[in-house]
Amino acid sequence: MIKHVGLTITDPDEIKNFYQNVLDLNLKKEFTLSKELNQQIFGFYEEVPVSILSDGESEIEIFVTHLPARNNYSHLCIEVDDRDALIKKTKAHKYPCIVIERKFEPLVFIQDRFGNSFEVKELSE
Repeated sequence: MIKHVGLTITDPDEIKNFYQNVLDLNLKKEFTLSKELNQQIFGFYEEVPVSILSDGESEIEIFVTHLPARNNYSHLCIEVDDRDALIKKTKAHKYPCIVIERKFEPLVFIQDRFGNSFEVKELSE
């Protein structure tokens, strides 16, 4: 049902460092959202570079802006084949990783440097 999710970052290097190197997403397309269209859609009058990344099924649209992050409860839940491997890779790249041990399975959240949060679940067979 969901085609893509739009996220915001301030550092364009995060596209490669986090989304490609940690989450293993592929860069599908890049474009610039014009000031005028941005104003009409989101209410901000700035030209914004946008990158679309994909795992082959889902897409994430990354907007690179100077606007600061806001703390809230927003997050995406992703499923991976090997959660432990993603935890190790996240930590190796020095990104925030929270692992909360629970009775049945750990609760795992990772973040990019902007503060976008991802809950990580392992695919069930």
